[in-house]
Amino acid sequence: MKILICEDEAPAGRQISKLIRHLKPHAEILAVVESGKQAREWLEATDGEKPDLVFLDIELADGSCFDTLDQVHIGCPVVFTTAYDHYALQAFKLNGIDYLIKPITEEKLKQTFNRIESVRSLMTEENGIKVSRELFEHQSYKERFLIKIGQKLIPIQVSEIAWFRAEDRVVWLYTHEGKKYIINYTLTDLEQMLDPKLFFRLNRQYLASRVSVSELYPYFKGQVVVQLKPKSVDEIVVSRIQTPALKEWLDG
Repeated sequence: MKILICEDEAPAGRQISKLIRHLKPHAEILAVVESGKQAREWLEATDGEKPDLVFLDIELADGSCFDTLDQVHIGCPVVFTTAYDHYALQAFKLNGIDYLIKPITEEKLKQTFNRIESVRSLMTEENGIKVSRELFEHQSYKERFLIKIGQKLIPIQVSEIAWFRAEDRVVWLYTHEGKKYIINYTLTDLEQMLDPKLFFRLNRQYLASRVSVSELYPYFKGQVVVQLKPKSVDEIVVSRIQTPALKEWLDG
């Protein structure tokens, strides 16, 4: 097995290399690169060996690894590594076969290699994305949020959340009971963390749960206005482009 590692923290790169050599002594580490630019250059090199597996840090010094993947094709499975847990949905769409939260331990890496072995017969360039989708369907979404109010921390279950509203660089969480709390995530972060079957991004300001949508009203040029419960102070307009997806989501 030939492996490429992309990790912008040298100690982490050395640790991954050490663990791989211990668990897979016959594996060949082709290179350890530190940035998306270096990864692109290495993968695009016509005389370079093609890896069988890539370990890719999500947040690199020169930007998100997703920007790198937009510019180069990786025809093998990818193990994403990160200090955060809210990129899984985006990761599995990009040939991800596993998603490791740092610090990466021998036990975590052993489980990754066991997973790779279990689907080795299915891992081809043609069906790699299909395989990764099946694996990541088991990835759990966020189930609760810990809200800080003064010196207190209050757990809020996702099932209690009606919708989120962005206002002046602040995001508010609204519960079905009409309570609201400031939350330290952007709506884009929340889209990655929450089950897309349960939450839908209505527009730039609102991310709503399915059960909070009470009615849709026709608007101009194919747009719709969404009525939420509890009721929002805004008129929530969904674009003409997003409206079909919203209707399909509500009907699904």
